[in-house]
Amino acid sequence: MNMNRICRTCRVPLMTDDVAIYLKLVTRNAKDFLCIDCLGEQLKCGRGPIEQLIKYYRDSGKCVLFR
Repeated sequence: MNMNRICRTCRVPLMTDDVAIYLKLVTRNAKDFLCIDCLGEQLKCGRGPIEQLIKYYRDSGKCVLFR
């Protein structure tokens, strides 16, 4: 698996949370990903709600993608 992932839209390097939230919200079968900003734009919600979801999943400890 390629660990040097980049956003397919804006080409910025992705952090683990970028990849995890994309897998959680879009599809677990993804091979390429969007950064939080581009994902927020695609979902028409902006960055804030996505960051809140990341915090929720991380704090809950119930999602293996955020451990």
